[in-house]
Amino acid sequence: MEHNLIISAITERIDMGSRNYGKRTSIIPVTEMAEGSVWIAYECDGQVNPNNPDDTVHLEWLITIDKLDADHLEFTFEGKPYTLNRHWQVLGTMSYGLPNPYISESARFIFYFATDQGEENDYSKLLKIREIMAKNYDEGHLWMNIPFAREALHLMKERGASIDRDKAKAFCEEVLEAPYIDEKDTPRLFLSYLDYFHCLWNSTYYEDNCTYHLLQTIDHEMTDEKFIEMTKSYRSLLFDPIQRTPQWENVIYDVERECHEILKDEPRHMGFCHRYWSVKREVLAKRGIEWKSPQAMNPRVRFD
Repeated sequence: MEHNLIISAITERIDMGSRNYGKRTSIIPVTEMAEGSVWIAYECDGQVNPNNPDDTVHLEWLITIDKLDADHLEFTFEGKPYTLNRHWQVLGTMSYGLPNPYISESARFIFYFATDQGEENDYSKLLKIREIMAKNYDEGHLWMNIPFAREALHLMKERGASIDRDKAKAFCEEVLEAPYIDEKDTPRLFLSYLDYFHCLWNSTYYEDNCTYHLLQTIDHEMTDEKFIEMTKSYRSLLFDPIQRTPQWENVIYDVERECHEILKDEPRHMGFCHRYWSVKREVLAKRGIEWKSPQAMNPRVRFD
């Protein structure tokens, strides 16, 4: 089964109030990729318009492959490094303004790995996953949905799988709107669903400021001080910037599972949150993560 890197270039043109979308998709077999190779992510016939060199239809967008192994691809796009895991993750860029003197125009790029086959029972698997995730949501156990959300995203993005676009869009929308996963604990997984949803809709933009905030705060150049300052702009409560790191997201499911096991027999009465945070801090410390609880981040707030 061959893995491919899928690159979707989504353009949006606004002319006299009319908004139009277009999408071009490039499929690059992983077997043809190598460290140091350069690929054209978006072009039109590989030609430049001699009458207008800035014609956006003919712009070329390049990606450079920095590192490739069995599970991850590291690449550079527009001067920024990205890391993409091939199992479930979907990466979207911010919108780029394109030079056009007559039409307001922008583009977004979405990257993900997929195979070239799908099984006939993929949709039945997705329905079973939805049922489990909805039950966990109703019971208030969003952390239990992390592995199921990853499995579902993997199923949907597999090229040739028997899940049509409308069914995939409906599932992504339900996951995001409920939400079935916590964007504070798994921001990259949450954004992967959002980016895949936009890819299915051929959309170039994010609808709300909270998503821009989420994108900005997982940027590797974001300092703790800048993060805390930005969170004040739309959140009433602060949380530790460590929760935006890949290190956190990689272990949070196992951490929550261990906390759940430790606390399973304790009554959920007033003040339980402090006991939970204490246990969580200890479990994270065993994994080399120093975490500040909501109480530590918001000392003037009373938590029951």
